[in-house]
Amino acid sequence: MCWYINNMKRTLSALVLLTLIISCSSIKERLAIKECKFKLVSVSPHSFTFSNLKVDFDIKVDNPNNIDAILDKFAYTFYANNTDVFSGTTGKTVSIKAKKSETFTTTITLDYSKIGQALAEAMRLGSAAYRMDARAYISTVLGEISYPVSIEVN
Repeated sequence: MCWYINNMKRTLSALVLLTLIISCSSIKERLAIKECKFKLVSVSPHSFTFSNLKVDFDIKVDNPNNIDAILDKFAYTFYANNTDVFSGTTGKTVSIKAKKSETFTTTITLDYSKIGQALAEAMRLGSAAYRMDARAYISTVLGEISYPVSIEVN
């Protein structure tokens, strides 16, 4: 009986160690997203209605790391002259291979009233300045962690 208990302890210890090693690798991949660079690549409007339209945004992620990076969620807000024009969140996990790039698409519904506000502000100021603020989210065994992300908008 004592032999059986010792054998079970060793097996359980090996399983715990294996789980920790796998978790460490998963956490490293998720933390690698912090070093990635994000860029707005393209905008494609579609599905027009009388009050709004849907817009697809393609966002490119460059991974400079030596390990794959994993993005679990991405939340963003687009501003024109500091006016919040739209916000969105992706719910799909994106994996970016080491030293590679990956482009993902996110879709938002844009109200015409917000577009009108942004255009009126641009006309009043005589110019338009754009920016996107975002947060990259990673899931860990301890919960969700987010990082601020800068998105290049041309």
